[in-house]
Amino acid sequence: MAEIDTGWRGPSSMHNMNVESAPDALGPPTVLLSTMIRFAGWLCHSTLSVCLIGAAASPLPLLAQGGKKDAPEFTQQGLLIANFAPLPGADMKFARRTSDAVRSRLGKLVNKREVEVVDGGDVAWELEKAGYNPDTSYTPGEIRAIGHHFRTDEYVIANVSNGPGGVRITGDLVLLRDERLRQPLPIASAPKLDSAAALFAQSIAAARAQLVFERRCENALRDGSAERALESARQGVAAYPRGTIARTCLLWAMRQRGTPATLVLTTAEEVLAIDTVSVHALEAAATALDSLRRRDDAARHWLRLAASDTNDLDLALRISYALLDAGNAKYAETFVSAISDAHPDDLRFVQQKWRAAYENKSWARAIAAGEVLIARDTMAKRDSVFYLKLGAAYRAINKPFKAIETLAHGVAAFPKDARLYSAYTQAIKSEADTVVPRGLALFPKNSDLLTISAKELRTKGKVQESLDATKMAVSLDSTMKQGQLMVAQLEIELGRPDSALAALHRALASGEDTVLVAQFALAKGNTMYRAANGTKTSADFALALRVLAFADSVQSSQQSRFLMGASALGAAQAMVTDASKVKDKVESCRLMRAGADLIPVARSGITAGEEMFAEAAKQALDFLDQLDPYAQQQLKLTCADPA
Repeated sequence: MAEIDTGWRGPSSMHNMNVESAPDALGPPTVLLSTMIRFAGWLCHSTLSVCLIGAAASPLPLLAQGGKKDAPEFTQQGLLIANFAPLPGADMKFARRTSDAVRSRLGKLVNKREVEVVDGGDVAWELEKAGYNPDTSYTPGEIRAIGHHFRTDEYVIANVSNGPGGVRITGDLVLLRDERLRQPLPIASAPKLDSAAALFAQSIAAARAQLVFERRCENALRDGSAERALESARQGVAAYPRGTIARTCLLWAMRQRGTPATLVLTTAEEVLAIDTVSVHALEAAATALDSLRRRDDAARHWLRLAASDTNDLDLALRISYALLDAGNAKYAETFVSAISDAHPDDLRFVQQKWRAAYENKSWARAIAAGEVLIARDTMAKRDSVFYLKLGAAYRAINKPFKAIETLAHGVAAFPKDARLYSAYTQAIKSEADTVVPRGLALFPKNSDLLTISAKELRTKGKVQESLDATKMAVSLDSTMKQGQLMVAQLEIELGRPDSALAALHRALASGEDTVLVAQFALAKGNTMYRAANGTKTSADFALALRVLAFADSVQSSQQSRFLMGASALGAAQAMVTDASKVKDKVESCRLMRAGADLIPVARSGITAGEEMFAEAAKQALDFLDQLDPYAQQQLKLTCADPA
């Protein structure tokens, strides 16, 4: 099977394409030449990297009565109709008679200057010389070999059946230079062989109407003119509306021109509606679907392409890359695992199996592939990330000793890789007393190790040292998740709530998850409010209010609003009470005014939480109804002008 390249590079890579115009030179003026001069050309199709022989007949121009006939645009093409394959109701002799009948009728339908139908007698003679029985059917590979021998450009593969309903012929017109450029032909069905043969011959002749335009299309692509190629391909489709060969060149031209993926997909689907296993259309559709991020649909088309030739391992490998690179690991895993299991010595598929299984967190399968790679694949052994991932896979299925062993090998092989050492450190946490200090000595500016050290110090009650280590880790890695939240927690534990609030603001600025920050602040504010309920001091209530106000500003909720209101109420009550006890009139006025100013804040927050905290809210609002007029009265008395 020839190699398939799913990446389009355009027909500019085609060499000696057998689609050039015929020469204009004339033969001897006095001699009528009846002999055809044949020649063969090689074509390498870039989309599928299939290098095949393409051959054509090039007749020298004929002279008639002293006048020169116009030279044809293209060299004469050769068309092979091999023996049809018999289906139920037809034997081999009947199948050969049918192919002879189609060949005979087609020869009368086509322009002989454009195409020569290879004579059936010539085919039989050559096959007999080669030791073949002429009354036999041939495999597609054998038919292609016959086509190469006769230097044809096209061939027809067909089947024939003969039942109660009459004769039925099915088949395809195929281009020799690329067996995947084929045209499914309409079914020819008739009561008698002659009628069915006539219908099938007409179908072949009609299908060939697209080929001259398809050759123009390929020539234009080879010359780098996508616009001319598009025009020629569309003319081919117009000449034969069911044309898959012309549409395939249209696909190539669209992709070379950079046509939007939606339009490429539409054309590919038109081909697939006629030929469900068109390799070129499947590849174009899959690529377009990847561009449109329709992952599931793209994966299905890639897998259909893979199924077109299950023996082509290079094709399978490229499809596995296409699936994985497009984010379709869930499809790739089953696909590459089956191929890897069938070809265990092919490390390319073991590598893809490892990659797909790891992305899908299929740990058992990933480890099975990873163990093969670490034993046999030199590339894996040179990759520190591979050791890191394999160690993580072992830890995921609770195999700590294998994880430590793997990571230890990795650390030995890559002593300067900080990430690998960090993973190794976590895997041997039980040895933290020696591992962490040694790690920091080797990598004093590694944020992971500093974070581990900070946790250990906090566990030992060394909060300030833990805070210092955490701050250093965050300064080294500003993207460290929850780093500023850890700083805030340690600041609170050290009794520095204002510093904790500053850390929370930095967390938001660094892109920390707002939901997480809000939940953290709400929890801490709630704890502070409960503590204030114990002390009954305005300062403690005010502190809780500041933290809760921050939480509400990040993500407002009934709970945060209610707790703000409750804290404001506690602070207002404490301030009004303190104001009545202070002898200094200025201070008393300040406290009374501050308490009175918090009453609307308390009422707003408690009202917002009525639905969630109905009973508590009612009690609080009732108390506010008493506190508010009292505070206003005391405010007038306390802050009255002495004059």
